[in-house]
Amino acid sequence: MKSLSNTLQNIIRGEVKQVSIEILNEMIKNIGSTDPILRDQLIFSAFCALIFGEQLNKQEMEYILNSLLEKQLIILDIEETNSDAVFTRSFTSLVYAAFLEYDATKKVIDGQLVRQVMDTSHDYMAREMDLRGYVKNKGWAHATAHGADLLESIAKHPVSTPQDASIILGNIARFIKIAEGYQDEEEERLARAFIALGTHHLTEEMLKEWLVILEQDLWTKKITDNSDLKPYYSQLAFKNFLKSTYFLMEKKSLQGDLKGEIKKLVVKLI
Repeated sequence: MKSLSNTLQNIIRGEVKQVSIEILNEMIKNIGSTDPILRDQLIFSAFCALIFGEQLNKQEMEYILNSLLEKQLIILDIEETNSDAVFTRSFTSLVYAAFLEYDATKKVIDGQLVRQVMDTSHDYMAREMDLRGYVKNKGWAHATAHGADLLESIAKHPVSTPQDASIILGNIARFIKIAEGYQDEEEERLARAFIALGTHHLTEEMLKEWLVILEQDLWTKKITDNSDLKPYYSQLAFKNFLKSTYFLMEKKSLQGDLKGEIKKLVVKLI
């Protein structure tokens, strides 16, 4: 493992111009390591260095994606509760997001493979239930945030369609509804995916309508279900999501009726 770590450090520093299949396989094998330094600072950082440093050719990129798909790492043990498999799922989603972000402008990866990555990602986001952020001694699990990054990358990719946009909205709503008290900026990451839909596929009217329907749904659940804190946490996540969306739009100097609708909903919720 020390040899792998040294190689990864060299990749990150830009000292490796060609990576062997053996090293790529080791990176894939350890993509969800419970060692936070190996998983996050080395393997994921090395993937990003290779992708955005254009150190991978078409065949190598497609080899990595096909390997991740064939091993079904993004849904590994997804039915288990609070298992270490979340690190594999979460960091596979980040690697997918990096490839999609790169390919959105470069258009190198085969379109059918991109489509398969997107469809698999939608399936994953509809099933993930592990909402942990930072895990003591093991680092970031952050499946919600990393999944949101993946949704944003899908929304921006030219292969994506209005149907993808609709699925993305559904998954954003799902992660708001199942919230259990987010504390690591998950709502902001979901907001970034939402904003991306406004410049890819969906109109302001569509997004406004979705927000109003979601707010009504969450409010109905809050007043009809007093059995636990879930309705409260869902509405709190929605309020934080709205605030993040508003100020991200402000930062990007985005104007329009959508900002007004968001402001009105936040005022209603405070």
